[in-house]
Amino acid sequence: MADNFKLAARNPEDPDGQLVDIIIPGSYYERLYKISSVKYENLRAAKYVLENTAAIFAGVREFDDGGWCYVGKPPDWFIKPNIEVPFPDDRVFAVYINPNLRIYEHRAEYASEDDCRFPKDWKNRYQGLIWISTS
Repeated sequence: MADNFKLAARNPEDPDGQLVDIIIPGSYYERLYKISSVKYENLRAAKYVLENTAAIFAGVREFDDGGWCYVGKPPDWFIKPNIEVPFPDDRVFAVYINPNLRIYEHRAEYASEDDCRFPKDWKNRYQGLIWISTS
């Protein structure tokens, strides 16, 4: 089994405090490598978002307490194997983190019409916005 990968990112419980290690589980990226080369390559976009977060939302799971969604706009992303293009203006890249600070999903989502930095329908999908970048 592949080793876990650690990436320093904002602490969702104290976003303006010290960074914490977010884990990309080896089992997660190993599975992506085997079944979805595009999603595997887009771990680069996930890394970018964790290092350049625009906003963090709390309460991402309806039936399981906790978890967070980090969003941002990476400069590029993969749309097909070996085809990297600029990231579209009408989307945000979302990285979903469980309460144990492990990534369990990452994907592009349509941006909200009221704020292009947020995912569509963010007010109904999450329990709340807990942090937003001011830069």
